[in-house]
Amino acid sequence: MAEEPEVTVPALPPTTKPETAVPPENDGKRVGAAAEALSVRVDTTKLDYLVDMVGEMVIAQSLVRHNETLAAASDSRLLRDLAQLARITSEVQKTAMAMRMVPIGQLFQRTARQVRDLSRKVGKQVELVTRGEDTELDKSIAEQLADPLMHMVRNAIDHGIEAPDIRKEAGKPPKATVTLAAYHQAGQIVIEIADDGRGLDARKIVAKAQQKGLIEDGAHLSESDIFRLILEPGFSTADQVTDISGRGVGMDVVRKQVEKLRGRIDSRYGRLMGGTCQRLTQPPVSR
Repeated sequence: MAEEPEVTVPALPPTTKPETAVPPENDGKRVGAAAEALSVRVDTTKLDYLVDMVGEMVIAQSLVRHNETLAAASDSRLLRDLAQLARITSEVQKTAMAMRMVPIGQLFQRTARQVRDLSRKVGKQVELVTRGEDTELDKSIAEQLADPLMHMVRNAIDHGIEAPDIRKEAGKPPKATVTLAAYHQAGQIVIEIADDGRGLDARKIVAKAQQKGLIEDGAHLSESDIFRLILEPGFSTADQVTDISGRGVGMDVVRKQVEKLRGRIDSRYGRLMGGTCQRLTQPPVSR
């Protein structure tokens, strides 16, 4: 039986001060020990149950607050107590939700190892640049985004990024750059996967779509509509199938996984620098 996943959450801070000072050369050990002492591993099923119960508590508090009998009450002390209860309930809910949040940097670090292995395998020089590693999202969402994120990075390295000699001929540095960025925008979490490779070939995409009967000959499509075709089931412009990609079963799966998380995905072409940018937009988790 597989072990239940766990999440590390902060524990309550100690109420006593350290008895003795630690020498400077032991500061690293002290910091590591302190971080370990201030965290506790919790089974995620227990954490989910806690979050669910907090949600029920918020509903119960709201019912009490809007009770007709209490709404007509004029006792100032009772009204103050109800207001205090509402504030405490709100703080408990925020804290419970924050306990499930993890920095996306953990997901980026896992991707970095795969980028190094894959770039060596295909004989390309690739540098991974990350931004917004401190951006937090729900742990379960982060885990479910791992495969879609890695597939898009794999596509960038295998399809988008050119071989070093071709990049030199195009006036580009031999070493390509793949960028992973995460940030908040309009109340949503946005994850971008960008590269400075050859970019998406709109003509090739249209020709392949016509060949597969996805669009009619002579159809006028916007750039965004053309790029959205790569998300269709079985769609691939790869000239040959490799053990890395080219089967046309990836981006459709990525789209379904992202939409399952109530997110969306879109692609665009960097006209100034070349390359592509895949954007995952994920709303914050709610219960």
